[in-house]
Amino acid sequence: MTRVVIAAASPTVRAGLGALLAGYPGLTVLEVTGRPAGLAELAETVEADVILLALEAGGQLPLPLWLPPDAAGQEPAVVVLGDETTEGWVQRALRAGARGALPRTASGEQIAAAVAAAAAGLVVLPAAAYQARVRPALNAAAPAQPLTPREVEVLAMLAEGHANKAIAARLAISEHTVKTHVGSVFGKLGVSTRAEAVASGVRLGLIML
Repeated sequence: MTRVVIAAASPTVRAGLGALLAGYPGLTVLEVTGRPAGLAELAETVEADVILLALEAGGQLPLPLWLPPDAAGQEPAVVVLGDETTEGWVQRALRAGARGALPRTASGEQIAAAVAAAAAGLVVLPAAAYQARVRPALNAAAPAQPLTPREVEVLAMLAEGHANKAIAARLAISEHTVKTHVGSVFGKLGVSTRAEAVASGVRLGLIML
């Protein structure tokens, strides 16, 4: 069961999204809150798998969107609903730490599917952003310097949504070593975020989701 927290300033939006997600199997809404800016504090008080952040019209992204891991070492995923669907806006959301970004006009099925996908470690993009961002990359060449087997292991765990501490524990290495591997993966793949690294790894056939 995917645990969801809805964060939105508007009571109407909160109620609408809460009622919408309550009707989908596999999702349980833990809390509906008007604290869209205090995501880190929210993540510390409620153990959620996904925080659905609905921005107001013209609202700005509360940065950063990386959230602290819970007691099990899992980082809650953030899915943002906003007005803009441009490539630049989506890129800012992903670089800030969001796992997904959709327009506020997305259907209930799209929002529910995005929440489930983000909880599973997938990256969710609007169709327009996919056309601009992902499809041109399909023809890109493989990295000049291949990833080592250990780096591929780390990349696979990033795709599963594990924090550095959890990866270190599973691989029996230090967090410093994990950070080194992550930095090397970013450099070899030519990316700057975990989401981009996972997307690149999938495209290149290094990992599977």
